[in-house]
Amino acid sequence: MTPPPPEEQTIADPQSLSFEEAFTRLGEVAETLEAGGLPLAQAAALYAQGMGLARRCSQLLEETELKITQLRENGGAAAPAGAPSDLTPGPGLAWENMEMPPEDEQDWDLPPWADGDSGPAGPGR
Repeated sequence: MTPPPPEEQTIADPQSLSFEEAFTRLGEVAETLEAGGLPLAQAAALYAQGMGLARRCSQLLEETELKITQLRENGGAAAPAGAPSDLTPGPGLAWENMEMPPEDEQDWDLPPWADGDSGPAGPGR
């Protein structure tokens, strides 16, 4: 049996997805939105679902970055016994604080609705 198209799939809890699952699903959502032809309500719901998936991917990347930072600080050793196991990223790890390469060195292929000027909700969302 083939799975339903992305616009008909729903994710009850994006927090239960691995990075790979969330990223794959996010790509499917983006492709569906880029293809167009969806009713406004359906496109808006799919967009909201995509934003939740993007937040999940970002969360998992931040957690992994923190783990790597902790490993580097410990000389590659595992965290000392009794160290907190809650690896919630601190304020210094927010993506907004990261230095980005100049635009001409960025090689990402963002969907047209990710430019902030247009999309299912229209300009200015």
